[in-house]
Amino acid sequence: MIIIYHFMQNAHLLPSHRPLDLTQLRAVLAVREMGTVTRAAEQLGLSQPAVSRLIAALESELGFVVFERSRKRMVLSERGAKFLDEAQSALRSMARLGVLAGELRRGSHGLLRVGAIAPLALGIVARAVAIHSRRIPNITIEIEVLGRQAQLEELRAGRIDIGLAAMPFSGAGLRVEPILEADAVCLLRADHRLARRDELGPADIADEALVLGRPESIVRQRLDDTFRQSNLLQKVASVADNTPLVVALVAAGVGVAVTHAFPQDTLPANVVTRRFRPRIAFTYAIVTQAGDFRSRAIAEFSDTLRSVSQEIQRASVPRARRRKAA
Repeated sequence: MIIIYHFMQNAHLLPSHRPLDLTQLRAVLAVREMGTVTRAAEQLGLSQPAVSRLIAALESELGFVVFERSRKRMVLSERGAKFLDEAQSALRSMARLGVLAGELRRGSHGLLRVGAIAPLALGIVARAVAIHSRRIPNITIEIEVLGRQAQLEELRAGRIDIGLAAMPFSGAGLRVEPILEADAVCLLRADHRLARRDELGPADIADEALVLGRPESIVRQRLDDTFRQSNLLQKVASVADNTPLVVALVAAGVGVAVTHAFPQDTLPANVVTRRFRPRIAFTYAIVTQAGDFRSRAIAEFSDTLRSVSQEIQRASVPRARRRKAA
């Protein structure tokens, strides 16, 4: 909502003093996504000249070039890239406004927007949504799989209401509530020779092809530290930019991986998890904006998330430890 207000508030700064045309915005975003005007035109159901005219008209409105023409290629200018990032956010916010309006017309309690890393989205968030929807049926919960950094950006921009990811979260203006602890696990195919083992460590997988996340991911950083401390090198077969892709590569037989724990029933049938030692422990948290008022919808869904995480935590405690605690 903030982005839309920004556009409307600053529309007078545009050369023509006119609001931005949504059709033009969709056209330039389609070109960025598809790579060429021809493919963008096919996606939009328009002719190629029509898309070219929309781009030219928008550039005239803005007073700067969005795409630099290089032979048959359309290359984003520096200003164009910054503008389209904001334009994408604006269109997404407008789409959410439409959904919210429709829900309110039908007597809904509104729209709650949740961002979560993939393992939490498929696990705790999915279970929480199922419970919450039965308890409070007149609410729409929008779920988006986002990395930690993306969640921070979306929270600060007001585009999501709740984030869920592994700690630590740094930065002012955030309320961070730890709700769950879990260890990273080793993922491998069920027919892999190491699948017979209950527990694996760096020495066991050092000679195996590894599927890793990007260097900036928290799991990758912790795994790299573990290998360094063991004086072992990694044999990297593939690097993926998100955890579901890591899982898919493991299922395809590319290699083994160490990642956040997934619920077993969300993994491909041919992929199994094994304990990884030494432990790579994570604390997962609910993250919301600290300065914003805590709406009833956010508070209620946070309560549900907290309840589900407590159930998961209790189920993960070995029986012997539970009997001893009792």
